Amino acid sequence: MTKAMDSSLCPLCAGASRPALRARDRNRAITDERFLYERCGDCGTLFLADVPADLPRYYGGGYYPFDHEGRPLWRGNQLRELAESDRVGRLREHVRPGRLIDVGAGTGGFSAAARAAGFEVTAVEMDARCCAYIEAELGVAAMHSDDPIRALAELPSARAITFWHVLEHLPDPLAVLRAAIEKLDAGGVLAVAVPNMRSLQFRLLRARWAHLDAPRHLMLAPPEAIAEQMQELGMSCLTRFTDDLDGRECDLFGWLGALRLRPANGPAPERVQMAAFALRRLAAPIERRGLRGTAITLLFGTYLDRGAHL
Repeated sequence: MTKAMDSSLCPLCAGASRPALRARDRNRAITDERFLYERCGDCGTLFLADVPADLPRYYGGGYYPFDHEGRPLWRGNQLRELAESDRVGRLREHVRPGRLIDVGAGTGGFSAAARAAGFEVTAVEMDARCCAYIEAELGVAAMHSDDPIRALAELPSARAITFWHVLEHLPDPLAVLRAAIEKLDAGGVLAVAVPNMRSLQFRLLRARWAHLDAPRHLMLAPPEAIAEQMQELGMSCLTRFTDDLDGRECDLFGWLGALRLRPANGPAPERVQMAAFALRRLAAPIERRGLRGTAITLLFGTYLDRGAHL
């Protein structure tokens, strides 16, 4: 997590860049500092020009929320559990259950859903408390690591490898994708979900966009730029979508954050929540058309096995 990025080169394609926007930490308000994002002139990726040397502190103090009973907030949240099951169902359209590596598992919502669907899951997560919960309460094997390349190297090959909102946190995402592809079984599927730079919200909100999440999000890459890099690595895009249940939750979160002066100041008042729901309803016809939703998921397979089910 602490690897420095070359502030002049794109972390995805190594193209030259220029300043694009400055943003503050609206989501958590850990600092009043404004962070500079640059845009790659070749692939359009937006990336943090100067990664804080103390980046781990921006994840502290409840980044992964647990309640007073030590349960993550997704437990008992029917909508969140349905969203994780939806992810599994969409993955199952392209691969049947087998070994699965969930990189950046957080509190284990997807890992639990995948295990329930018959996958043999290993969760990789940098937060020790999350790993302890995943193993003790969910019965899923967990590897405590903030180095996904090393973690992948130590694990056996897998039929599916998932990165749910992980790439944007990585200083060298392309190296991690290469490491994942090397661990993928023939005919396997690699899943990537990221904030969507082509979304309606980013075009309207810019630095106010909740999913920019400065400075934790080091890179926001256009989906076509990710697909192009994966193509060069021998992977074909099987499908892409923004209309899944998680994507719709992200839409709501984005509008909610935009309506608040200080999103970090606890739960939003009811009137703000109602306004955010109304905005989501109004924007839905646009966000659901042409992949303009706030979060985009891409599933990749090898060329030789495109469309094949293991």
